[in-house]
Amino acid sequence: MKSRFIYLLLAVALLSGLSACNDTTGEQKVDVSGTKISLNVKPFYKDFAGLDTGNFGTALGGLKNKYPAFTDFFLDTLLPFNKVGGAYNNPEATAAIKNIFVYKDYTHLTDTVLKVFPDTKQYDDAVADMLRHTRYYFPKWQLPTELTYFVSCLNRWTAFTNEQVLGIGLDMFLGPDFKPYEALGMPQYALINHTPENIPLWAARAVYQDNSGNSPYRKDLLELMIANGKEILFLRKVLPEFKFNLIMGYTPEQLKWCEANEALVFNLFLQQNLLFNKDYQAIIRYVTPGPNSAGFPPEAPGNLGTFIGYKILKAYENKTGKTLAEILSDEDANSIFQQSKYKP
Repeated sequence: MKSRFIYLLLAVALLSGLSACNDTTGEQKVDVSGTKISLNVKPFYKDFAGLDTGNFGTALGGLKNKYPAFTDFFLDTLLPFNKVGGAYNNPEATAAIKNIFVYKDYTHLTDTVLKVFPDTKQYDDAVADMLRHTRYYFPKWQLPTELTYFVSCLNRWTAFTNEQVLGIGLDMFLGPDFKPYEALGMPQYALINHTPENIPLWAARAVYQDNSGNSPYRKDLLELMIANGKEILFLRKVLPEFKFNLIMGYTPEQLKWCEANEALVFNLFLQQNLLFNKDYQAIIRYVTPGPNSAGFPPEAPGNLGTFIGYKILKAYENKTGKTLAEILSDEDANSIFQQSKYKP
């Protein structure tokens, strides 16, 4: 009965011409030309692929000298094998890693990465621009100074920060037609964010998660919506020209649906008493990615609560004039909601 009720409301709203405010113009651009960052780009993926397996211990030692902050982390943490522990000249410790160089699946993966990414210049520039924007908004944040590209043997590493290193797993950006992703169980709807153009997006997420700290335990949908919305707001600020639909993990058509039905979605949250609902199973589907949202038409994507959370924060920003740093530091979701006077 609840689904029928929602569909009825949708039909009535659409027929009555219910409209929503449109936010397709992106964030206001800021001048970061004078913002200084330090970023050393390192093509680890090429050097690892070219290791001399006939003299593997020495080759690994040379890799360590060239990438002192990354090599052991890659071998012992990122690859899905037992730890080498720096014992490069111990054949037993390095056997599993050495063996991958003769596996057809690995060579095909490496060849594909090298073909798609003969160089990374355009992504280097995009990541650097993201970091300059981050420095502009957060002068005191500790930002990575080394950008290292690697291949994780499809171990699902997209982007991460480790000390001063920002790591990018290029094998996770080969596009929706790369068949091994299906074997990994990656859902089709998520593959829109696994193309090369998404590299700066994942890099920005990694930087945000590294610096945003641990938020208090959240009990209701509104708190989850605001928490997720903060990340979206951050991403839009530091990637001002990046496609909003990709930031949301939506197709262009799905984003258009959300923009056209923003007021409807929010009103349904109110009518179903969801904003302050603490039932995790009932609310989690609205703040996590998914192919669609239960109770809504098929064209409605998942994560609708996060979309509305971002819209509330934009209203809050416009109403209060607070800076991005001030908004992210405010943990009182209900206060943000009330002060935003959000009315789509």
